[in-house]
Amino acid sequence: MKFLLPVLLFTLALVCNGAVLPSLSRANLGVGSIQPGDRLLQRTYVYQPARPNIMLYQDFIYRGNNSNRISAVFATEVGYTQYASAWIMSGGVGYNNVTVRVQSAPGYGYYYAVEVWGR
Repeated sequence: MKFLLPVLLFTLALVCNGAVLPSLSRANLGVGSIQPGDRLLQRTYVYQPARPNIMLYQDFIYRGNNSNRISAVFATEVGYTQYASAWIMSGGVGYNNVTVRVQSAPGYGYYYAVEVWGR
């Protein structure tokens, strides 16, 4: 019994310490699908270099006309990973507008290619 408590505390410390490490997977955004007849409505590269101890973000806004309908939105990280993430703030698939926010990890930058597909 005396041995069980230190082993449990050591295991808990290892698990908690492992949770602090950043994920090695890329944080790409892919919503919707490209169907035959869809076209690329806009492709933009969103870039910010790293700044010490600062979390950077930028909003990408696409506004189509009334006849456009978005069928897919992709935000793909370019180059080596910088632990940034991208998500849709408003609009998206089925709408004629979309706002994608790209946010860096503290002390890192980001470089994303954002594509909007639709009809």
